[in-house]
Amino acid sequence: MIAVTDGPRFAATTFVEIDFEDLTPAGRPAELIEVAAPALRPLEGRLVETGRFEDLMRPPADAPVTARDVQLKGITQRMLTSAAPAAEVMAQLNAP
Repeated sequence: MIAVTDGPRFAATTFVEIDFEDLTPAGRPAELIEVAAPALRPLEGRLVETGRFEDLMRPPADAPVTARDVQLKGITQRMLTSAAPAAEVMAQLNAP
C-alpha cells in the first residue's frame, strides 16, 4: 500500500501554517498582535518553506502590553505603535 505522503497529489500540495500571538486583557477576548504564515511544500521527505507572510498588529489602546507579554512573546508596546490594526493585516494575509 502506498502512503499518502508518497502520492503525487501530496507532493503538489502547499501547506500553510498560521500562528498568532495575542494579548489577553482581563475580562475580555484576546487581541491579536502578530501573525506568521509560512507556506510549506514537500521536498525529499520533509517540508520546505517556500514563502512567508509575517506582520505585527496594533492592538486597541485599552489593551496594553504587559511585562509578562514582553517576557513570553518578545514583543513590546513600542514595536506595536506603528503597526497596522489587525483588520488591515488580516486583509493583507487574505489577499491573493
